[in-house]
Amino acid sequence: MLHILIHTLREYGFDAYFIPQNSPPLTNPKWNTPHFSEGCTGGVAEVSEEWVVLYPEGVFGNPLNAKRVARYLLNREAAVGGPGMGAAPEDFLITYQKLFHPTAPVLYYPLFEGEVLIRAGKLDAQRKRTQDAFYVGKGSVYGPCPPISGALEITRNWPESKAALYDMLENVRVFYSYDWLTSTNCDAALLGCEVRLIGNSGPYDAEQLLRKDVELETWDGVDVDGCPFIRAASSGRILNQIQTLKSQFHPRVVEIFGQIAAMV
Repeated sequence: MLHILIHTLREYGFDAYFIPQNSPPLTNPKWNTPHFSEGCTGGVAEVSEEWVVLYPEGVFGNPLNAKRVARYLLNREAAVGGPGMGAAPEDFLITYQKLFHPTAPVLYYPLFEGEVLIRAGKLDAQRKRTQDAFYVGKGSVYGPCPPISGALEITRNWPESKAALYDMLENVRVFYSYDWLTSTNCDAALLGCEVRLIGNSGPYDAEQLLRKDVELETWDGVDVDGCPFIRAASSGRILNQIQTLKSQFHPRVVEIFGQIAAMV
C-alpha cells in the first residue's frame, strides 16, 4: 500500500520517496518509487529538518526525528503485539479502514491484483467445483489451526504464484480461513468460492467485521458458530464495490496530502 501511495503522490506532483526497511529495497519496477537517497542528499539530517515523514503503524516513536510526522494505520495499533506507535498529539493520523481507527480520515485502496478482478468479471456461475481448501495465515498467532480433513492447505508460498492460486480457487467450493483479516479471503470470494472463517478471531470479532460503515462490505452474515461467511454468489457485489473504491482513491489522496503538506 505504501508503494502505491508513493507512486500516486508523485503522479500528482508531490516530492515523495521510499525509505526501505529492507536491503536491498524491493519495489515494483512498474511504479515510480525512488529511494529517499536519490532525492535527499543531506540524508537523515535533511529529513528531520525539511520533510514530512509518513510512518506505518508498526513503527514506534519518531526514529528519523522528523519535525512533521504523519502516521498511516494499515492495521490497528499493536494488533499483532509490540509497543504501538508512540504518536505525539500533533501527529497527523490516517487510517486504511475505520476498523483500525474510529476518527482518523480514511485512505483506502482495494489491494487486489488486476488479474483476479478480470477473472471475477468473467466467472462462469455454472462451473462445477470439486475441491475445498483452507488457509492459516496470521491465524496461527491467535490459536491452534488444525488441518481440515479433505481440504487442500493454501499457504503464503503455495501455490507458487498468484496465477496458480487463482487457477486453484476457481475450482474451490468452500474456502476456510483461520485468518480473519486477509485479502486472500476476498480473493477467494471474488473467484466464486464460499468463504467461511474458522478458529480464533484474534483482534477483530464478527461484530466488527460486519459493521455497515466498513469500506468494503465483504461478509454476508454469521453461521451457527458465530463466524462470518461470504456466499458464493456475492462475487459480483464485491467486485462492484472494489471498482467504486478505486475511483475514489485519487481525489482522497489529493485532499488528505494537501492537508499534510500544510502542517507547520
